[in-house]
Amino acid sequence: MADLWCAVTALGLLVPGLARIDYLGTSFGGGIGALAIPWDDRLAAACLVVPSFGNHPLRITVPNTGSGAAVSRYVQQHPETLEVLRWYDAATAAGFAPLPVHVAVAREDAVVPAAGQLSIADALAGSRIGRFVLSYGHRDYPGRGQELAELWEAQRRFLGS
Repeated sequence: MADLWCAVTALGLLVPGLARIDYLGTSFGGGIGALAIPWDDRLAAACLVVPSFGNHPLRITVPNTGSGAAVSRYVQQHPETLEVLRWYDAATAAGFAPLPVHVAVAREDAVVPAAGQLSIADALAGSRIGRFVLSYGHRDYPGRGQELAELWEAQRRFLGS
């Protein structure tokens, strides 16, 4: 999150007078974005794609091959960790996002559990929310190129409005 805030600062310094800064993050970047965007009023809008780190109590119960698998194993050995994770939950942070956010979630995702992605989408508090549903996250599949083209167009429209 601190790196995201530093990047926004650097962009502002490198391009003085920039009219608008939007954020786009996918997977890890989507989760970090959900954690960071509520606290940076320099951002005008955000697009999050299959965001990670949502709803840790649920995330650790769903089998996955992403970082959540390591977190699940660690929490099993150190249950007190779940209390600390509450402070790093993208779904909780998303509830404080005051800016417009477009979020794309996957129906199925072996890397970032779809339930965690949906928790982030459901928690968004901004007045303008856009949603897009992908068939799968973190894998190739027939029709993926077309879905991504449609997602990019939806994001372009969302940010342009």
